Amino acid sequence: MIAQAPIGQGQDGIVRYRFSESDHLQREATDAELRWLKTFGKTYLKCAWYNEGQGEERHLRIFSENPGGDGTPETVRLHFHAGQTIAYKAAARDLDNDGDFELILSSDVDNDGRADRTDRRRVASLVREFLKLGW
Repeated sequence: MIAQAPIGQGQDGIVRYRFSESDHLQREATDAELRWLKTFGKTYLKCAWYNEGQGEERHLRIFSENPGGDGTPETVRLHFHAGQTIAYKAAARDLDNDGDFELILSSDVDNDGRADRTDRRRVASLVREFLKLGW
């Protein structure tokens, strides 16, 4: 995901979605998916990980891992990038593979100067919405 800064007072930022696998762009999001991603985008914008203008340096890469191979994600990772560098990370882990993420690891994902419960809620919300896409 790439977020671009709001242009002025009262305007929301713009979020663009690209789906890739193994760092290869598969496709852009469809209109139907964009409607579904509305909640996801609103949560991401609260993370204040914006680009000025049309820039794409700051972006979020979110992906799931299924080392057990049973088709259910045991970990969902969020990498907040500044160019090729990962500026900070967050993750949600399903410790007993029951579909619930018992452990949320996050730093200050909303850039308010504190790593707290709000950051963990934002990560949990991003993970929940991401998994609705089936990726």
